[in-house]
Parts: sequence; C-alpha cells; structure tokens
Amino acid sequence: FILRPHAHLGLDRSNIPSPLAASAVIDELLLESPDIADAAQHVSQLWQKPAETKECAISIQDSKVMTDKPILDENSVPSCLENIRRDDLEVTFLGTGSSQPSKYRNVTAIYFNLFSNGSLLLDCGEGTLAQLKRRYGMEGAESTVRNLACIWISHIHADHHVGLVRILTLRRDLLKGVSHDPLIVLGPSQLKRFLDAYQSLEDLDMQFLDNKATTLFSWETFELDNESNKNNELVIERDEDVKNGNLTSCRESCSQGSSKRLKLSVPVAKIETFALLNHLKKVLNEAGIERLISFPVVHCPESFGVVLKAADRINSIGKAIPGWKVVYSGDTRPCSEMIEASQGATILIHEASTYKVATFEDGMAGEAIAKNHSTTKEAMEVGNLAAAYRVILTHFSQRYPKIPVLDEISMHKTCIAFDLMTINLADLHVLPKLIPYLKLLFRTEMLIDNSDDHVEEA
Repeated sequence: FILRPHAHLGLDRSNIPSPLAASAVIDELLLESPDIADAAQHVSQLWQKPAETKECAISIQDSKVMTDKPILDENSVPSCLENIRRDDLEVTFLGTGSSQPSKYRNVTAIYFNLFSNGSLLLDCGEGTLAQLKRRYGMEGAESTVRNLACIWISHIHADHHVGLVRILTLRRDLLKGVSHDPLIVLGPSQLKRFLDAYQSLEDLDMQFLDNKATTLFSWETFELDNESNKNNELVIERDEDVKNGNLTSCRESCSQGSSKRLKLSVPVAKIETFALLNHLKKVLNEAGIERLISFPVVHCPESFGVVLKAADRINSIGKAIPGWKVVYSGDTRPCSEMIEASQGATILIHEASTYKVATFEDGMAGEAIAKNHSTTKEAMEVGNLAAAYRVILTHFSQRYPKIPVLDEISMHKTCIAFDLMTINLADLHVLPKLIPYLKLLFRTEMLIDNSDDHVEEA
C-alpha cells in the first residue's frame, strides 16, 4: 500500500496484486509449460501402482560389511514399512535453506507429525511459526505447537534456533490454565545460555537438556544407573528392618540415610539430568519413539546429528514389525559418526549446502570443506555407505535455491526437499520417481544455472 494524503491522491491501489485462485495459478503455469499437464497425469498414476513388498534380509549389522552395494533395489521396501499406516509419520520441511531466509527457501526446521501421538521439531530457524501457519493454517499451527513433545536443536548457529523462542512463548500462552509439563528443549550447551538470558525477561515454560546427555554412551550410563538403583533398593529391602517386619521405617531410612550415602558422590547437576532423561524417555515412549540418540558431527563446536527410532509394532496377525529409523545430519562434513549412525536408516535427511551441476560439483568441494558443510555428491555417498533406504537432501545454499542435478545412479533413492513439502512414510517408495517431474518444473531455472556455470568456467 502506498499511502498519500487523501485530499490530494487518496489511496493508490495500483501495486496491490489481485488474489488468484489455485486454478488460475495452474492455468498460468500450463501456458508457460503445456507438457506439465501430461506430467501431472503421470505423477497421479504413481500412487495407483502398488509397490512390491520384498522384505530386506540384511540386518543393520550385516549392512556394515556390504556398504558398496545398495541395500534394496528401487522396487523393494524395508520390512519396517510393511502395511504402514498413513497416520504413523509425516515429515514436513518448514525450511530447507541455509544462512538466512530467501525468496525460495526459509531457514532450517523439520516438523515430525506423529498424529495422535504428538509431534517433534528438529531445528527451529527464524520464521518457523510463520511456515507452520502457511502449511497448516492458524488453528492447525496452534494445534501443532500445543502438541509438541520436544524440540531438538543441532547446533548454535542462528539459522537453526532463532525461531525457538516464538514457538515456546506461543505454547506457553496456549496452555495457560491447563495442567501440563514444561516442554523439553534439547540442544548444545551454548543454547542454554541464550535461553536463560531470555527467560530473565519472560518465562519460556521449558526445560533444557544438553545434547551430550542423549548420546548413546549417556543413554547406556543412564540405563545402568537406573538398574543399579533398583538393585540397591532390593538390597535395602532385605535388611534387618524388613526381617523385623518394619518395612516403613526401612523405606524412611532409605530415603533419609542410605539413599543419601548412595548419592553423596553424585553431582546435583547429574541428578537433575537423570530426572530430565526419565521425563524425556516417558515423553518419547508416549509418542511411539523408542530412542532419540544425538551424535557428534563435524561442523562448529558442539554440533550434533540425531537418530529417531520408532518402537516396534505388532500387525494384525501378531507378527512383530520393526520400527522405522530416521536420521537427521544437522550441518556437517561427511564423517564416520554420521555413517555409523545412519546404518540401515529408513530416511536419512542430510544437508547439502553446496551444489551446482554435476560437472562443477567437485569444484565446490573446497568451499564445503572450508565451511564444514557437505556437497550433494558427498551427502548421497553417505546415504549409500549407510545403506539408507531414502536420502532427502536439504539445507541448500540460498545462492542456488532451485534444484541440483542428480545423476541416474543417485536418483533411485534420493529426493530434494522444498519448503512446506510433506512426506508421508507410506509414500517413500514413490519419492525418487518424482525427480524427473521436479526437473520439469524448474527446467528454465536449471538452464539459466547451467549457462552461469559455463560463464564461470570460462
């Protein structure tokens, strides 16, 4: 709106765009590229062809020694997707760009919709709440925030966490007057300083847990200590007080004496962490998540990736179906920790900040190394080495916001993420088949990018 004195020019509406219905947008697109109409028909048929349901006979352990071979052919699905329901898991990419928002891509945020079991956020860059509203509407976004089980942040860079406070304050306001627990936020230790500083201004209704407390080693230590505590309780219950029938005084002495002796050498911070881990485990189990495991990656100090493993389920005939496994890289160079954590993943979501057309991919590797990022080629190689079923590339440089070129070999298991794109677990078999149609949509921009590459080469 351009405002001018009413007495002179009134309100100038010449620059206000007229609202277009979806059909008008599609008609405009078809005028530019008539062959998109045929492509749309072909895409719709992909869902009408049932996928072959060969079970993968290779276990996660076996796949480590067969990393040079694909775990599945393109028409097979892993056993964890057998009779998968559409209300099991949906992954929505709220932001797929790096550094700062651009015209085409917002910064990083990934929303995991577990439907009746709740939801999770992995990273939360600026504009995450606005993207939720664009994707689900105002009421849908509020429902999404209200039902969050936890938020996980990969590292301290602003494009991964600046939208966090807005989400937390909205959840606080939505649940005011309703009995609820504070939301668990997992992240690097530097993030706690930021959140503590903000909480001095207003309550964020959250509990912070360091990512280091959710590594595989930390979870194993937690389980061992829990088992040790149970054993100590059994020993105490067998002491002389129990033999004399004085169980109440025994429990009192346990809480007032024996337990104090057991905990004297344990720092208060560790006791608080164990309490939070107990709470997190309960929250995850209610969401159908068996494990959330953070692992270190190569980026800035205290950078992490994460593994989400769903609980096993029983099908209609009583057969145990293994739970799906989703791995998110955060920002990282390719590293052994990343490959090991991704072994046998159902979905590997991997950053691919640096890309151009295939002939120039290697020339961009120097920039990726300098900034501790991965190229598209490296991200796909990690997926192949880990025998991941599907690799979804995200976190693209804002300088190249459209679509990278993929070779024919990589296309059988790889997909490109776009803002507000939702992927249902039941549709994973279709994903790679969409790549040619995405290329068609961005054909003009890809031609421009190619010409730019040739100019740079000259």
